[in-house]
Amino acid sequence: MYQRILVPSDGTELCSPALATAIDLAQAGGGTIVGLHVGPPARLGPLTEEDPVRAAWLSEREQTGTEALAWIARRAAEAGVPCETILVHHESPAAAIVGTARDRLCDLIVMASHGHGRLRRRLLGSEVQKVLETCAIPVLVVRGPSNGGA
Repeated sequence: MYQRILVPSDGTELCSPALATAIDLAQAGGGTIVGLHVGPPARLGPLTEEDPVRAAWLSEREQTGTEALAWIARRAAEAGVPCETILVHHESPAAAIVGTARDRLCDLIVMASHGHGRLRRRLLGSEVQKVLETCAIPVLVVRGPSNGGA
């Protein structure tokens, strides 16, 4: 069974099925949940002066990450599953997920697929697809509720 299960969350309810699956697996095998939220880097490029709009946006994103991780920890505690949480700032969520899984010695990643349509996935890319292409450990993709799409 899996002992260290990484569960990335973007802070939306769409990640709930993946977390429930990860908790079930951790309970069955006596494992630990490693909750992860990837926030934007503090700077995405050179700024010559403080940008109050960007600062407010970063603060909101930080709060979203903190709340997402608290939700993971709360759900794991309710299920009696050990949990640690990590907030990482990175320009590539997929790279942060793969790097965290490696650094934290996880043996499984459980991710939600949001069911975006083909056009949106092609235009925006899929973090799940990027993780699948670059990760050396098993990845379990849990399909969330479909939201339609092109």
